[in-house]
Amino acid sequence: MATTTLSTVARANLRASKKKYILTGIGIAISSFFISAVLMLTSSLQATLDATIGDVYANSQNVVISAGVESQGANPTAKFPMSNDTVKKIQESPEVSSSWILYTFSGTYGADKEKVSYGSAPPSKDLSPFNIEGNLPSKDTELLVSKTFAEKHNLKIGDKVTMPNVVTSATDKDNAKDTEYTLTATFSTGISESQMSNDLYIGGTSLADIARQLADEEGGIVSDPSKPMAPQAFIKLKNDTQESRDALQKELNTGDKNTTPKVFSNTQMMDHLKKTFSSLFDVLGTILVAFAILALLVSSFVISNTFAVLVGQRTRELALLRTLGARGGSLVRMLLMESLVIGLFFSIIGSAAVYAVGGILNAMYSTFVVNFSPMAFIVGVLMCTVVTVLASLVPARTALRISPISAMSANTEQAVKKPSIIGGIIGVVLAIVGGILTTAALKDNNGGTAITTIMWACLLYALAVFLLTPWILLPLVRIIGSVLRGQTGKLALANSLRSPKRTVSTGRAVLVGTLVIGIVLTGHSVLSTSIAKELDRLYPVTAYAPFGESSVTNSSASVTKAKNVADKIKGLKNVEAVSVGSAAGVIEYTAKPDNADSINLKDNVMSLSNDDLHKVSTGESNINLKDDEVLVPQDIWDLGKFDNNTRLKLTGPLGTVEAKPIKAETKEPFFVVNPATGAKVQDASNPQPATSEQAMPEDPAAQEALMKAAKENPALARSFAARGTATMVLMRAKTPLTSSDNSQLQSELAKANDGTEFQGGLSIRKSNDQTLSIMLNASLILLALAVVIAVIGVANTMTLSVNERRRENAMLRSLGLSRKQLRRMVSTEAVMITLGALAMGIVSGVLIGLVLSRVLVRSMRESMEMVPALPITGMVLVLVVGLFAAFAASAIPAFRSARQSPVEGLRSR
Repeated sequence: MATTTLSTVARANLRASKKKYILTGIGIAISSFFISAVLMLTSSLQATLDATIGDVYANSQNVVISAGVESQGANPTAKFPMSNDTVKKIQESPEVSSSWILYTFSGTYGADKEKVSYGSAPPSKDLSPFNIEGNLPSKDTELLVSKTFAEKHNLKIGDKVTMPNVVTSATDKDNAKDTEYTLTATFSTGISESQMSNDLYIGGTSLADIARQLADEEGGIVSDPSKPMAPQAFIKLKNDTQESRDALQKELNTGDKNTTPKVFSNTQMMDHLKKTFSSLFDVLGTILVAFAILALLVSSFVISNTFAVLVGQRTRELALLRTLGARGGSLVRMLLMESLVIGLFFSIIGSAAVYAVGGILNAMYSTFVVNFSPMAFIVGVLMCTVVTVLASLVPARTALRISPISAMSANTEQAVKKPSIIGGIIGVVLAIVGGILTTAALKDNNGGTAITTIMWACLLYALAVFLLTPWILLPLVRIIGSVLRGQTGKLALANSLRSPKRTVSTGRAVLVGTLVIGIVLTGHSVLSTSIAKELDRLYPVTAYAPFGESSVTNSSASVTKAKNVADKIKGLKNVEAVSVGSAAGVIEYTAKPDNADSINLKDNVMSLSNDDLHKVSTGESNINLKDDEVLVPQDIWDLGKFDNNTRLKLTGPLGTVEAKPIKAETKEPFFVVNPATGAKVQDASNPQPATSEQAMPEDPAAQEALMKAAKENPALARSFAARGTATMVLMRAKTPLTSSDNSQLQSELAKANDGTEFQGGLSIRKSNDQTLSIMLNASLILLALAVVIAVIGVANTMTLSVNERRRENAMLRSLGLSRKQLRRMVSTEAVMITLGALAMGIVSGVLIGLVLSRVLVRSMRESMEMVPALPITGMVLVLVVGLFAAFAASAIPAFRSARQSPVEGLRSR
């Protein structure tokens, strides 16, 4: 038979059956939309970043950034601020004609404690990368703010603003007096204004002076990230050439990668930041593409199911074409042509919709650059069209088995096949291999390779579940059907088992989404609970806040402030105990890091009674400090290689004590003595500085080793600012705390402390909870598309099945089956298939999630205990939502079937 004739038949069939392809087409369109949206999103984020970086640095000539800013977290020991020595070299360099040293720190604004960033204003407009309107601030009481900030707070140039003194609040916000500031200028940064809208700059030199003073107190470089510091400088060179930049770089080299700043031109700086953040976008793009592939996989089940049903319904037509001379291969090509047209048409609709949404977003958000590259459209359409054709290939190949004699047969149904034994065997083998990989991952001490191994194992487990679905789902459906009573239940069970391939394909669409949701929910539940328990064990002092650390702080006022805050938080919900640790001078010890020279260090000490110590730190219940004994943090004990013969020197304005170290039983980062010992060295009611500040070692290797240890231990990080004047408020919370209770308590503690957050295990827990919650919510949102496609697949299957059984349903009606019973029969079939798939997905997802979580927990900390906290609420919600979706998906075909009269249904088409 001529190809043109078969093409005519294909076009005629598409026109005649277009309503049957609508639901399948919606699934294809959603998948295409998702893929194109992922590609547009990643390219738009890159475009937005490019525009943001360009707005900040394009107008600057050259910039000097600290080692920490350059590394962007790649080197955890790199210093974020530049040292006073580096700043001095920049200002005095013969290569530099002018410079703006940007000193900055985080603070609050207004009665609602809005978080802002305060900084030193540029000395001239030509050094500023902003477009500035007005006169630059020249006095300490003059302000430069963004236009967005000014509009938000109804400010205009010349207005007066009264707020706590900015410079004083940088070191002692409790004693910052209200000061009147004048707004002299506003700045606009274009696309990046949203990121910098809360930056406020003051004139004068007071902020720079206090920042340099604080740095001098810590050996020339600030270690506390909350203090004013200079992370970068905008400069103009006398000769704007690479030779001049190289000469300045040579002047600024310190010989230590952790403190050596980097000199960039504006274009070099933009390229550096783009390269740094592009890797993050690559990771994000990979994750999004993985979810897009998942949506495509679910969509392929729906497509395959649709064509399998429609080819089955057209058996007589295809057999008739065979009698007219059509070859089997020609029929396959005809069916694939139909799938090609359907895939192409709906893929174009889905991908085109992305550009409409992008246009709306571009109009609504001026700070987001939408990239309308046609590549997203092309890739989305091509991928979905190819998947549509491939998914229809197996159903289309059934045309090869249709004989011409079938056209003369009254029965045109395809023979029912049993599940593939080969598929079951492969599934079992994959599960065994997954078990072997899991064992290897649990024994692997390298966290990175262990996680990679367990990811492959989980993929094999998921494939095993996928291949074993026919051997598990059909018996599950049979068991569920046996529980149902009544005629409709029996008929629904018979219908679902009559076409096992269709039932399995429909179930797989639901199974894939449920399986991944089960893994995500279980992983989130186990990780959050296990981390919370480990933090409770390591940090029984749930939160703490220091008062009076700075050299400009009024010591007696800080003690009063600490006691007032302690009184406020005692009555808060979920607070178990509160204690105030008094200042007790400083302690001197020798740190002996591996692969570096020893160095003498100092740290703050606080005094607590044994009762107060046990009250806030239950992990130290076996410790009873005697006179002239000091409780030493575990990390410091190991770093100093202490033993029972070691003696440490406690120093304060009242004297010196030689103390015996006692190793702490928890990870708390505090040196503690009893009140009697503390009174020998410090006046707890009015603590005064105990000693001069500790200088950094000159040896770069020693610096690197110490800073690496400081990254893991807050006590060591405070060594270089130890003055012996800090009064500590310590709090222990009730356990276990839910994520919401933890977040609420942290907010209430900050409110009691005038907006400053408490440190310690509570803040670590909050950060972990926020990270895990963001990952969970993002994953569930992305998985929602796969679930929607699965629901469409159920609705599509039931619609096609009802249409296929039109005559049979009419016969049942003529034999006395009511419309209500017919509707119930159709809905029951959908619910049985969905319930079986949900049960498989939930159980397998939870099991795989537990295996994955075990390795993830072990990779975080080998001694961490995994708490097998099952997401019961989440799983019940998935089950309820799934069943409701199945019932809703079957409602339309059920009502359509019941509305048809028996006479119409029995009429030959």
